[in-house]
Amino acid sequence: MALPSPHLSEIPAEGLQVSCTAQPDELHLEPDDARVRGEFDLAIDIAKVGRAVHVSGLLAGTFVRQCVRCLNDYDEPARIPFTADYLGEAPPAKPQTKRAKPRSEEEESEADATIEDEEEPYSLVGDRLELAEMLREQVILATPMQPLCREDCRGLCPTCGQDLNERRCACPEEQQDSPFLSLRKLTERTPKRPSV
Repeated sequence: MALPSPHLSEIPAEGLQVSCTAQPDELHLEPDDARVRGEFDLAIDIAKVGRAVHVSGLLAGTFVRQCVRCLNDYDEPARIPFTADYLGEAPPAKPQTKRAKPRSEEEESEADATIEDEEEPYSLVGDRLELAEMLREQVILATPMQPLCREDCRGLCPTCGQDLNERRCACPEEQQDSPFLSLRKLTERTPKRPSV
């Protein structure tokens, strides 16, 4: 089953549960966004809340990452939970007959705090629920900034480029250039003054 795109009229009052698979291209993933091995498994719960639609679920798949230390590709199975709200267009405003009561400063700040705490909802365009863009964003957000094939990856030798996970190279170990090391060398060279 492909990525669902239900009509709003197809979502019953008790909500809709969908389990399906989706190809990476259905999420409009670019090669720079993420590389995926195979397809995604999706479990999605969809519920109407007033004029909004609440979507939550789990996306599972295997990503192909490149380790930042050894530059080798490795497979990373991932399960990405997601939640999002889609908001429909507001109905046209009714003409106001009564003058609104001005809000106190405390009420104003509470309202602003609520808006800031809530995540920006997606817009419902037309009468279909389009999930692809939201799921693409979830995949991108779940991509690690510094992917590692394993925590103890030894990386590449900076001199010859040998993968140190495979074997040690013959290059001498490079000493760390530290400002404290330079300071110690300087103090070792300076003769000590006799104490008075």
